[in-house]
Amino acid sequence: MIDLTDRTKVDVTQSTVLKGTLRIAASPVISQAILPDVLTRLHAKYPDMHLELMTAPSSEIKRLLKSKKADIGCSELDHLPSSKAFMQDELLLFASIHHPLAHKKSPSILDLQNTHWILPDTKDPSRPLIDQSLQQYGVQVQPTIMGSPESIKQAVLSGLGIAILSRHSCKHELAKGELTVLDYKVAPIKRTLYTGTHSNTKEVQAFLSELQAYCRLWQ
Repeated sequence: MIDLTDRTKVDVTQSTVLKGTLRIAASPVISQAILPDVLTRLHAKYPDMHLELMTAPSSEIKRLLKSKKADIGCSELDHLPSSKAFMQDELLLFASIHHPLAHKKSPSILDLQNTHWILPDTKDPSRPLIDQSLQQYGVQVQPTIMGSPESIKQAVLSGLGIAILSRHSCKHELAKGELTVLDYKVAPIKRTLYTGTHSNTKEVQAFLSELQAYCRLWQ
């Protein structure tokens, strides 16, 4: 387990003065679960840089870049200009530590059929991957549908049901022992996260450098 208390420590002794504006458009999972740590590191190095983070659906990020309303985009979809992969993400099966399945000694795949699920809506890029996984294991559900990963995570924490979520979106709750990964021999769903940009300013380069530093912590 990574020591989360060290994740934002940076060496500021060799910082270059950057005073420009950097506008970032990112999908909800990346915006909420990954970029706060990255921007903390970035601000520590470049306190005069003006940062703007926009949360948008992956389908909208390409438009924001094309219209030059954002300098760089981060998405689960490989459709951005100058697209480059920056991380392999995993979607895992999570439950509250108080959920009955979290303490079951002899888990069976039938348990997944007989418990309540929370799924993202069909506009979420993770939904086809989750549907494919459920179909692979023969699990049919009548879920509660929610429109944001954060809402799903909070519902899981409250005990409404179980859900497949990004490990990055749940890293703090895992570290605090509030959520657990259910061990049902269900293969994790792996997906690639991408950046894209229409410019190569020093601000963009600085952001990409800190993003890469974050990724190295999780390799």
